[in-house]
This record gives sequence, C-alpha cells and structure tokens, in this order.
Amino acid sequence: MHLHPITKLQREHSNMWRVQQVMHLQLERLWRGEPTDSALLANAFFYMRKFPSAVHHPKEDLIYEKLLEAGTPLAKEVSHILTQHEELYEIEDELIDLVLQLPKCRERVLQLGRRYLSIQAEHMDTEERLLFPQARKLLTASDWREVRVHFEELKDPLFGTRVAARFQSLYDYLLREAADDGLAVPGAEPRAAAVKTVAASRRARVTRHA
Repeated sequence: MHLHPITKLQREHSNMWRVQQVMHLQLERLWRGEPTDSALLANAFFYMRKFPSAVHHPKEDLIYEKLLEAGTPLAKEVSHILTQHEELYEIEDELIDLVLQLPKCRERVLQLGRRYLSIQAEHMDTEERLLFPQARKLLTASDWREVRVHFEELKDPLFGTRVAARFQSLYDYLLREAADDGLAVPGAEPRAAAVKTVAASRRARVTRHA
C-alpha cells in the first residue's frame, strides 16, 4: 500500500524533529558550559542541510505550487513558507561552519542555533496545521498522481535502510535517546502520536531559553 504524499511528508517531519532535538540538547549543554559534542552537532546541521533540501522541500514546493494553482486562500502563508526554505538553508550553512569553530564563537552559535530551531518550529507547525490540510482538501486526484510521479525517492542517509558512514555517530546517539525515551528506533515506523504532537513538542522545547 502506497502512502499518501502528505503522510510521507509528516513522517519526514517526525524524523527531522528528532534531529532537531539533538541540536536543542547540545545547545543547552553549550549554554550551561557543559561538554558539547561539536562533531555531533555539526553532523545534525549537515543532515538538515543536505537531505531536506534535496528531497523533502522539493516535494513540498511541488505541492505548494499546486495549491497556488488551485486558488488557495493561504497564498500568503505559502509564500512565507517558501521564503523560509531559503532562509533555513542560509542559517544551516553558517551554523555548520561555526559549530566546527567552537568554543571560539559560542555566543553566535547559541544565538543563531536558537533562532534556527524557533524558525523550524513555526515553519513545520504552519505546514502541518494549515498547508497540509489545505492540500488534502484542494488538490485533485489528478494533482496527486502528478505529485507522485515527480516525487524523487532518494534514500535517506540517516533514517533509511542503510546509515551513511558520516551519520553513524548521530544515528547511534538517536538510538540511545530512543531507548531512554521509549520511542521508535530511527528508520522504523514512527508512532502515530509523534506526528500529532510534534509541533507542540517543538514549541515547548525551543522556547525554554528564548
């Protein structure tokens, strides 16, 4: 059985949220002056820069294009989301470089990292709360057939069937966190509840030290 494109995007959001929790926890350690794994943090940002930009966001962009063609009343929100995609890429590029210079640029990493997580929380909340339901409502069966044809099924180097060597330490970290929290193992089917509560959890975590 093939998953609906929106369901696939929601599952990718769930995986991306888990990577963002790695960022959040490492930034908290940095803020408290505790030992921080800069390589782990850099790889988390590198994953968010390379996989979502190549696979996840192009899928969304195609759906949002269809939404605009359908005359969605959420055209302003669509435009804002598309602009945020580019903004996130720029912040990720800067953070990858800055994190590798720690502890020299500690304050800038904290400032930009928190801003990044705040944007991501608002971004995915808007998509899941407004744009995804709107797409399910307005796009036709013909639209979804076209979307499926253009969805490029690239392998996820972290949550796919095989973990890329670069992300092995990040994968191992997520496995340990999953065991501690009773969550699903990355690459396995995520819990349905995770998709429903992801936006609220993101907002609660990233605003603790705003």
